[in-house]
Amino acid sequence: MGFLPAGALGVALHSQLADPAAAVFIERPGSLSGRALRAAGGVWVERAGERSFLDLRERFLPGLAAAGASGLPEMVLVCTNPDQLVPVLQDYVALITALAGDPQGDWVEAAPVLILCANGIYFQRLRQVLVELLEEGTLLGRLPDLWPDLMPRLVARLLRGVTIQTGLREGSGAEAVYRPGPPGLTRLAGGGTEIRAACVRRLAGLGLRVEDAGHLAPTRVEFDKAIVNLVSNFLGLIWGIDDRGGFRPLTVGEIYAEAHWPAITELAGAVLAVGRRVRAYRHETLEDLMALLRSTSVVHAPHVPSSIQRVENALARGVLRPGLPPTEVWLVEPLIKFARSSGLDAEAAYFESLKSRLEDRIAAACG
Repeated sequence: MGFLPAGALGVALHSQLADPAAAVFIERPGSLSGRALRAAGGVWVERAGERSFLDLRERFLPGLAAAGASGLPEMVLVCTNPDQLVPVLQDYVALITALAGDPQGDWVEAAPVLILCANGIYFQRLRQVLVELLEEGTLLGRLPDLWPDLMPRLVARLLRGVTIQTGLREGSGAEAVYRPGPPGLTRLAGGGTEIRAACVRRLAGLGLRVEDAGHLAPTRVEFDKAIVNLVSNFLGLIWGIDDRGGFRPLTVGEIYAEAHWPAITELAGAVLAVGRRVRAYRHETLEDLMALLRSTSVVHAPHVPSSIQRVENALARGVLRPGLPPTEVWLVEPLIKFARSSGLDAEAAYFESLKSRLEDRIAAACG
């Protein structure tokens, strides 16, 4: 299997493996830090205060297309920021094009299964991007006609991996230090049913905490994760930064304090309304979503959410900048877009206000 790239989430998921040598890391297209890590031959990993060097000299690929058929893993967990996913899909299509141009057996089966693990609400959109890139390849004569047989088989190899795994990176390039969080569950959704089931079996056999989301659509699984992240990342940061920019990292237990539940309930109601319009939710009630959040508040009470940890680290290093990080953008922007297109003006205004409040808080923290 492979992780793309050797970033905070990829290294954190890699730390779950029973045998670290069972996986390779793959460089993200155009990444300067990725080149630096490959040149260094590995990454620094810190667990429980102890730092060690993870040697990757024989297990670092320069990219999907550059790897060639002989060096490809069966599955690739894509752990980039959400705004970096399109270049990854472009590299994936370049690989597919190379495989189709030099067919040895079933070239569709030779393409690795791509599992998108970045946080956010994006799978439906990115699946369409993949289809468009493949159709463009046919139009330009780089790929054979993919309809009606080959296109469904190729798209079935794109899965969504919604994960609660956390991890942090401090520094950049070859000097960066990676701190994996506790082992977290990854739920696989979308793609072909048999392909997804096979991935779950294979990943579980390698030591990853993984489960099959079954009949649930990827967007539904994304919404379930989004509501948890919105409380932890958005409200947690809004409540953790005061009007003067003073910052205090809140634990999950503090975020879900009794005084905060009215605001949490308001957020859940807005997510539910949008989710129903895009059919991520059908029969679910507000109480169902609140039960999910109550469970989160108990299970993860001592944990400081990763977004809050990233802000804390950035402040300590003097590198925090105004604006929302990509993960937060890809949580709230789709909700605003869905609300507007569905005529949910009140919900759109709510999420726009939430975004503005967090932008103001981060700007205040930057001084």
